[in-house]
Amino acid sequence: MGGAGISRRRFVAAGAIGTVGALLAPETVFADDDQPELLRWDLVSIADGVVLSGGTDFGKAANGDRVGLTGSGEAQPDGHKATGGGTFVHKTASGALVASGVYFVTGFKSFTKPGGSLAGAGVIDGIGTLKQTSGGELSMNIHGIIDAPPAKKGGMVDAVLGVHCELPGGATTIHEGITLSVAGLAFVQDGGATLFHVLER
Repeated sequence: MGGAGISRRRFVAAGAIGTVGALLAPETVFADDDQPELLRWDLVSIADGVVLSGGTDFGKAANGDRVGLTGSGEAQPDGHKATGGGTFVHKTASGALVASGVYFVTGFKSFTKPGGSLAGAGVIDGIGTLKQTSGGELSMNIHGIIDAPPAKKGGMVDAVLGVHCELPGGATTIHEGITLSVAGLAFVQDGGATLFHVLER
């Protein structure tokens, strides 16, 4: 999460949207007695020290293409379930629109919990409570529906979305942000932030 004067170290919830997806997200769920029963995931923004839902994460592919994503949802790792969705905008390196539209989660792939929290980080949680915040790596199957340009309207595409959140006190091996694997492209973090909340244990 970078912005509003909060250092990446203090609030490393910056989201990188990557494709190639699920790219780095493991296919198996690691057993963990502390694993939350229900999680909320968000691509977030930070305004005046307040963490809010509805942020946009950006990713960049090797060919220079960029993608911007919004999104939020829930996941139940023990039950191998995930829900949610958001919007996407894909542009070429020169800024020409490739496609834009909406996406929704179609399946759970994996979740690992590296720990960490925003409690004591000097920010205000506008989504839940600071005690609920947690780092994590969530991988999901998603389905996109194109609404522009007109020539592609109604087109559909499947992809794998990874939401990776590194927070103070947690594992430092996470590549903070988002990964997205779609149509042979791998987008990696180029701005934005992510965050998990543990809703139930």
